[in-house]
Amino acid sequence: MVYLNLIRRPSSAPLLAIVIILLSKCDAFALTSLPSAPTLLDHVHHRTTTKRIFTKGNSASSLYGKWDDLVDEDDVREDSTIPRDMRYIGFNIQRQNRHFVDIRTAAGGPNPLTADIYARSPTSTTFFFVGKIARISDVTIERAVARQWGLIEQHAARLRPLELYKEWGNLELWCTGGDMEMDVAYHRPKAVFTRMEKVGVEGSEVVRNVEVGFQGEIYDSGEEGFRIERREDGTPARGELMPPEKRAPTDDEMKNIGKMFEGKDMGAIFDEQSKNSDTSL
Repeated sequence: MVYLNLIRRPSSAPLLAIVIILLSKCDAFALTSLPSAPTLLDHVHHRTTTKRIFTKGNSASSLYGKWDDLVDEDDVREDSTIPRDMRYIGFNIQRQNRHFVDIRTAAGGPNPLTADIYARSPTSTTFFFVGKIARISDVTIERAVARQWGLIEQHAARLRPLELYKEWGNLELWCTGGDMEMDVAYHRPKAVFTRMEKVGVEGSEVVRNVEVGFQGEIYDSGEEGFRIERREDGTPARGELMPPEKRAPTDDEMKNIGKMFEGKDMGAIFDEQSKNSDTSL
């Protein structure tokens, strides 16, 4: 950079000619003795993925770092096929949760208008419970899921980041009857899993968001979350589990119990049991 100080003189024509010649030989020049103040363009930094703009007063050089070169996966995974009202943002999540509660309440509790939603990776046989859906009677389960697919799938990916996030965009969603977690856990035949489709569900695009609802599963601190192993077609991977039998004792059993305690002090029995439990510790 060449700096030139111009001094105004009565006869400046020869000096100006020399200055013009010098300027033609230089790649860059300034007409003051100090560099000019930074302009607004000096403080503008454009990032393609997030479109962040630093205005005058915020130094772009101080805010820019190597992390700015990374591409935000959320931007890469943006699906233009997902309607705006089903994108995974707080407003949409809360609205669909309210719709779920309203539909369920109006219907009077668990009924065919609700369903449990499970998600799985195409390469795994583990089905993760990710939430529940509700719908009005004029909307089928298939349409309700397809309409809210973007919301449900992204919730599943964020709920199980280690198992499902890497398959976000390719996850499978499966439905079974509403509030059937215990039936699923015991592998009962009535808990039938049906695979849902993301696209090609006729009529799903005309379903209004108020006609369907989604309540996503939320884990408490340290909670493992409910999952189940099933076959590729969604059928149970093992036979039905039978819970411990609960019944009242028969008359003969009551007589035997009475003989066991006959002539014994109940307080002494309890004291003996307490001592035995203390020694075992």
